[in-house]
Amino acid sequence: MNKVTLQMIADRLNVSKALVSKALSGDSAVNEGTKETIWKTAEEMGYRFKKPRKFDIEVSSGMMAVIMPRAYLDDMEYWGNVIQGIEKELLEHNFSMLLSSIDISQPPKEGLLSTVEDHKVHGAIVMGHLPQNYIDALKDKHFPFIMLDANSHDPELDHVLANNYLGAYEATTYLLEQGHRHVAFVGDPDTTWSFKERYRGFREAVTDYAKSCGDPVWAKQIGGIGVSGTGMYTHPELDQGIEDSVKQAAPITGMFCANDLTAFETIKRLGELGLRCPDDVSIVGFDDTTLAKLLRPNLTTVKVPKAAIGARAAELILRRIRHPQVTPGLVMLSTELVERESVRRLELASE
Repeated sequence: MNKVTLQMIADRLNVSKALVSKALSGDSAVNEGTKETIWKTAEEMGYRFKKPRKFDIEVSSGMMAVIMPRAYLDDMEYWGNVIQGIEKELLEHNFSMLLSSIDISQPPKEGLLSTVEDHKVHGAIVMGHLPQNYIDALKDKHFPFIMLDANSHDPELDHVLANNYLGAYEATTYLLEQGHRHVAFVGDPDTTWSFKERYRGFREAVTDYAKSCGDPVWAKQIGGIGVSGTGMYTHPELDQGIEDSVKQAAPITGMFCANDLTAFETIKRLGELGLRCPDDVSIVGFDDTTLAKLLRPNLTTVKVPKAAIGARAAELILRRIRHPQVTPGLVMLSTELVERESVRRLELASE
């Protein structure tokens, strides 16, 4: 077997031989994230170290990147609370935060921060619907980062998000307990992991409730609205789906919406059909945005602990940097159903 050289390690990581030499010698001029990446790569390649490897890294201060699609800047009511949670936790550990909004139409080489490209930050928190080629680019750099409310799960990466499944399960069960037996999920499940999990919670709540109470429950899914790396979108099928649902022989009386913005759009379209919430159709959202409390009627919704999610993400990236050998984890924070005025109780015939 050929001897592994510094140049071979440098070629693997696309960095200079001098940087590899400094990292392996423990030079303080090399940031700890880069140092750990080079140590790990050298070890994987079978490099013969002159001194034993240090597994846990002591990092007392530095800078962390927070990366998200640029379109999310239009929804800072949600993401702003998450970012505040991240920044507060980082500051308590003497880290500063560098926020980077990404134009996802650009290739990763152009879209990523130069500080990330040059390893000038210790690590990164990647938020939301970032394209897979960006995730792959970060992984190829052996750069420490974690995911926050991302579109997909990778078993090699830490990930923190709300427990979307249980939140949706509770919200749907609440609708059913209020006497609604014709219900719908509004949203495109395949647009994000969170929407997919909320749809799963909706479906399983319907199935479980029908089995436990012995009453038939009719459920459907209304598409045409979702979220992507370019923000929220709506398609004409949303209008058609809502209209068909409320004008069918046994109309839908309760709708669980994939998020609050979807709920607002649904209420607007019901109004255009001459229907009112909750008199004609009860609505439940997800996220508990500020508008949920301002809307008339106030929106029943699922509260997501946004600041707490941000804080936990900051904890995870610091752990990943300091203890790179720790097995990646999936952290889900509990949600809370907030009952307001947008759900009306229906009296069933048997009652």
